[in-house]
Amino acid sequence: MKALVAALKADSGVSAITTRIYPNYIPQNPTYPLIVYQQVSGPRIQSIGGPTGNAHPRYQIEAWAETYDAAKGLAAAIRNALDGKKYTHGGVTISALMQNEFDGYEEAEACHRIVSDFSIWHNE
Repeated sequence: MKALVAALKADSGVSAITTRIYPNYIPQNPTYPLIVYQQVSGPRIQSIGGPTGNAHPRYQIEAWAETYDAAKGLAAAIRNALDGKKYTHGGVTISALMQNEFDGYEEAEACHRIVSDFSIWHNE
């Protein structure tokens, strides 16, 4: 989602750490830290009159870094950029609420990752 990526890149706390933001997966031979995002659900909002033109998807946003502290710092910057905030980009307005967070380590990548679940509301 372009508006979500634009919101992350526009935030000074996030952009001070990284502007590398990728949909769905990490590219080969990446430079860390980086962010990966993916949509994990995508309900559209309906009313008795039909579609409202709004959606309420859930996104997982992953903070990847070579150390645990760096991954936690990037995850905190992501949370500060999005949680409870509202952004407009390209005619799309999003608002986000953080729902969950969990830690992980990817041995194949030798990197730490912090996964944050966000509930996003946006117009289409």
